[in-house]
Amino acid sequence: MNSAGPWPITYRLLGNHPALASEMTALLNACGFLPAGDEEPRLTIVLLPTGVPDASQWPTETVLEWRGLRVQKQQQRIFFTYRSWTLELDVATSTFRCGGPDPGPGERLSFREFFLLTPLLFLMHRFGYFELHAAGCAYQGSGYLLLGTSGSGKTTAMLSLIASGWNYLSDDAMFVSTDPKGRIAARPLRRCFSLKPDHLERHPELVEYATELVPASSKRRFDPRQVWPAQYAPVTEPGFIIACSVTDAEPTTLTPLSRAESLARLVGSTPWLMFDQETASAHLGIFRSLATQCFGFELKAGRELFRNGSQLSSLIAPEALRQKWFSMKDEKWA
Repeated sequence: MNSAGPWPITYRLLGNHPALASEMTALLNACGFLPAGDEEPRLTIVLLPTGVPDASQWPTETVLEWRGLRVQKQQQRIFFTYRSWTLELDVATSTFRCGGPDPGPGERLSFREFFLLTPLLFLMHRFGYFELHAAGCAYQGSGYLLLGTSGSGKTTAMLSLIASGWNYLSDDAMFVSTDPKGRIAARPLRRCFSLKPDHLERHPELVEYATELVPASSKRRFDPRQVWPAQYAPVTEPGFIIACSVTDAEPTTLTPLSRAESLARLVGSTPWLMFDQETASAHLGIFRSLATQCFGFELKAGRELFRNGSQLSSLIAPEALRQKWFSMKDEKWA
């Protein structure tokens, strides 16, 4: 498995398109990228007027169509079309050429976190960084990846753990990569949390910070670094994988997962890993390494866990999980 390039990724914006520049800058900064100074940037973004580049001149072979996004490819150039926007990725030079109209107020989030994010992920794969749909946190020197679909309790768990003194990375989206020694690093892909109304009811102190509405949902975004700057962790080495779900039953159950089960949960949490076929093998390879190197567990959170948030911290503390893992004598867990 190839190791990732240096972090953070630096970028430079060229061209005069203030609206697109604002959205691109917001996305890159949210991912932890930094504007390039005098050094050569890893990523160059050229912002063009509406109608440039001309998508009618692009190759007709489509490699992916998903939710209105079309992806086409010609050698080292990948082309993305979505509504009225176009973006050309030149892989050889790590350059974006993006054009289109100003996104409307109701389009900005989908433009930024769907259309712009997709080509960014294609490029990041080639830099050695792979996305994972998971929350990330750290405690007592150990990193955690919390897997689960929307509504599985990831954000609720993160808020409880932060209140118990844990460090946080993201509540929903992570990058994973390897270094030259084969160690896996996890970084936040998106650092803002998405809060549902019930989160804000339980944490009214966050209402003033959760100002960005997520279109077509009741969620609001906020940057947790505004509230808990000292607990933000920019990177961690994962030691535990926890597949989360919420149940009406009591009590909460925590069950070890085999390596194969952990891998299945990782792949299931990020089903789009096969969309970029050139890098799918490397993406799957780092998931295999995660499943091998981490202790895996399935957490079925009962009602009492949310009535007593500090209970979660004790339940999944590093030493408690190690003891639970090694107490399982069946070879399945070895």
